[in-house]
Amino acid sequence: MGERDKQSKTQKFENLFERYYDAMMSTALRILRNERDAEDAVQQACESLFINIDKIERVGGFGCSTFVLLTVERKALDIRKAQMRRRETPIDDVTEIGATMSFPGDNPVEDAIASLPPRDRQAILLRFGMGYSVKEVAKIMEMSYSAAQMLIWRAREQLKEKLSEEGEFANE
Repeated sequence: MGERDKQSKTQKFENLFERYYDAMMSTALRILRNERDAEDAVQQACESLFINIDKIERVGGFGCSTFVLLTVERKALDIRKAQMRRRETPIDDVTEIGATMSFPGDNPVEDAIASLPPRDRQAILLRFGMGYSVKEVAKIMEMSYSAAQMLIWRAREQLKEKLSEEGEFANE
């Protein structure tokens, strides 16, 4: 690889990092609920993204944010799974962990969100899980405001349908 290619790859990654760092940390924190672990997940995701930077045509281009945030999500879930496998937790900490972790079947809303297609899940989590405005969701997901509104609305409708099927949501 030539010096010019290395520089362009590095510059592309730096642009990606600057643009998505806050969203990456928010995604990792939502899953891990611990800043140190979230930083580890973002670091691992960054390593993977740097190696695969050529798969991203243009930072900010179509699908870039989804690719970045799904990479972080996978790394955070890997860390969470590894923590659960280790089970080196002192008995005094079990209550604290139990209060912050949920398992499949424990929370029907989380289960319903997890069952959404990735793009819908990302929109719902950005809007309601992380508190971004529709305008911010549109920017992060690289779509128009009206497209973001429609995506969020459709995802909410899917959630209502899934939860009403399970008897967890009563239509008003």
